[in-house]
Amino acid sequence: MTYFNNEFKVLTQEQLERVHALTLEVLRLKGVLFHSALSRDILAAHGAKVDGDCVTFPPSLVEQSLRNCPAGFFWHARDPQKSIYTGEGQTDVFVMQDHGPVYVQERHGERRHGTMQDVINFYKLGQTSRVNAIVGQCTVDPHEADGPNKHLLVTHQLLKHTDKPILSWPVASIEENEKVFRMVEMVMGEGYLSSHYFLTASVCALSPLQYAQESADTIIAYARANQPVTVLTAPMTGVSAPIGDIAALVSQNAELLAGIVLAQAVRPGVPVIYGTATYAADMRSGAFVTGAPISNLIDRAALQLAQSLYHLPTRTLAGNTDAKIPDIQAGYETMQNYIQLLMGGTHMINECLGILDGMMTVSYEKYIIDEEMLRRVDCMMRGLDTSPAAFDIGVLLETPHMEPFLMHESTLAACANQWTPDVACWSNYDTWRAEGCPSILDKAAEKVRERLESAPSDLLGPDLNRDLAAFAERG
Repeated sequence: MTYFNNEFKVLTQEQLERVHALTLEVLRLKGVLFHSALSRDILAAHGAKVDGDCVTFPPSLVEQSLRNCPAGFFWHARDPQKSIYTGEGQTDVFVMQDHGPVYVQERHGERRHGTMQDVINFYKLGQTSRVNAIVGQCTVDPHEADGPNKHLLVTHQLLKHTDKPILSWPVASIEENEKVFRMVEMVMGEGYLSSHYFLTASVCALSPLQYAQESADTIIAYARANQPVTVLTAPMTGVSAPIGDIAALVSQNAELLAGIVLAQAVRPGVPVIYGTATYAADMRSGAFVTGAPISNLIDRAALQLAQSLYHLPTRTLAGNTDAKIPDIQAGYETMQNYIQLLMGGTHMINECLGILDGMMTVSYEKYIIDEEMLRRVDCMMRGLDTSPAAFDIGVLLETPHMEPFLMHESTLAACANQWTPDVACWSNYDTWRAEGCPSILDKAAEKVRERLESAPSDLLGPDLNRDLAAFAERG
């Protein structure tokens, strides 16, 4: 059974073509600032015009770069059974972990800085999750590990605690990214990355219409290593993008296409993931807002561009909320974003497990609750069973009047496959009282404890751990 999720569209094909044409005009006439001399040299060698930091792109270069991008790719995992295909023809939505929260929201109200143990814990939750297909990034910033080798210490823990497809932490230079690749090949074997798509890192444009040096150089490093490049933009409408919906869409699309051209200039044919993450500003204060419905509609239009015109794998940030604790606001904003973007056709989502406070904070309990909400959306997206057997009404005809269907063999056979929640309460009131009146947060906290206790403590072994730890310490 496949998803029916491509029916939610916000622009017509003609309107998509018009947005694309306007994007080409922006790239040709205004261009994008690249604060990396190496990236400017590469783009100039492939036909772009460079004036100081500003790079303008002839439409033919943009169009050829898009034609070079594969419509999908096979993402290898250390456990081959967990490898995935993403892109055109994909039938499920793959869930990634978060990147960048600074704080952890404790169960009883305290907010504290993240630690390396929290990073490990979230990797373990990702490894043991039946929802989370792709593990990695910096699930919360380990403040005590601040220093030049933080990304290497995090990479060691990522390789140690998951055998699913992985996301790396983008870093400041080509050389530092190459150290991450070296650690991967210490585990997977020398030369492995040259022939396997194994890891990617999110590279975010600097809105409006810029790429910082570290972002451009990370694109170059991943393309050189033949690893998928994830380009992302996260503008705030009315602040770092125009306030108008279409103008904001054109602005972010220009940023993304500029990054795609750079990746294809380095290695034609390298996979590129098109990432969207539009946000609003609260015009009463200028504050960053992640829960506005209109932002998701702009992202849905961007997904249409990427899939209908460009035929690219897509990813969007789908589980954000501005709520500060896992309360009802967190629930309805998160579910709003899930439904709009998953049913809008994205191939992958991130910033969707445990996120609070506009991505500043992560909650263990909300991580578990979000997994259940994603399972609910998944169930809705799969629709009704319309197989030939589903239209057999023999059970209805043969069962006498006044006789219930509860003990019918068809009901009993279907019991094992019924959708059931992990933490939501479906019992009656008396049963709930007898169990001590647990809240959903109580039940989620217990699930966290059980999952962390059951997670493998090490997937590498002592020799590899010793070598990786030494490499990470040396930097």
